[in-house]
Amino acid sequence: MGVLEFTIGIFLAYISVIVLIVGSIYKFLTWIKVPVPLKVPLTPGPTTYTGVVARLATDAFLFRPLLKGAKKLWLGGWIFHVLLLTTIIAHIINILFHDLWSVIGYTWYDIIGYTGIIFAGALAFLIVRRIVMPNLRYISHLSDYLILLLLISIVLLGDYVRFYSGVDVKQVSAFIYSLIYLKPIEPPSNIYFLLHMFLVELLMIYIPFSKVMHFIGIFLNPVKNQRNDARMRRKVNPWDFPVEIMSWEEYYNKFKDELEMIERGG
Repeated sequence: MGVLEFTIGIFLAYISVIVLIVGSIYKFLTWIKVPVPLKVPLTPGPTTYTGVVARLATDAFLFRPLLKGAKKLWLGGWIFHVLLLTTIIAHIINILFHDLWSVIGYTWYDIIGYTGIIFAGALAFLIVRRIVMPNLRYISHLSDYLILLLLISIVLLGDYVRFYSGVDVKQVSAFIYSLIYLKPIEPPSNIYFLLHMFLVELLMIYIPFSKVMHFIGIFLNPVKNQRNDARMRRKVNPWDFPVEIMSWEEYYNKFKDELEMIERGG
């Protein structure tokens, strides 16, 4: 086994998985510990837990706010996310459950293979959009372009590996299984496969420190996950300075004479 195969195929494979899992858990715990002392739901909003779950689901999976505000962006973004999910599922089936294609049908295997081209097109749309729109270009950071370029590089290399590199899927499957069972074997020595795997590892390491974590953050956003019931029940801010309060009866008894004088017009 060469140095390149060991570094990319084994060492970075384990490092990237550890960073992705530990980093994501750390980010999740950091967010969930942030205090939310006040009711800050986006109004008008649901007043029941069922409504909150329904709104979160439509916002997270159908991009409802984006559909209302920018239909072209919604279409490009939704296609991108659907193809991303399709690609992940196809990789899982292709590598870990390859015999499942005989049940699903190899026609779908071929069709899904070509979704990578559409996937690259959706990514290209998002990149061009950031470049040609002045207001979006103004608020874009270098990291916004880098993540898109990294993704499109992964997709294009993946398409090449699938159609032209001649990599044996069964060899890849055996290699991935060996990593899962902590008994790594030598990875395929194909340079295009190793480069594709290296870019995926970079993405996995980068995810916990990037905006990609919005796939978790959307569910922890108090604007989205709170009920709009501030007028139905009182929520006391635990940070409020403690003050003495009294009921109306106590207030009336304490200032009874003054109130009666005011009532008489005195």
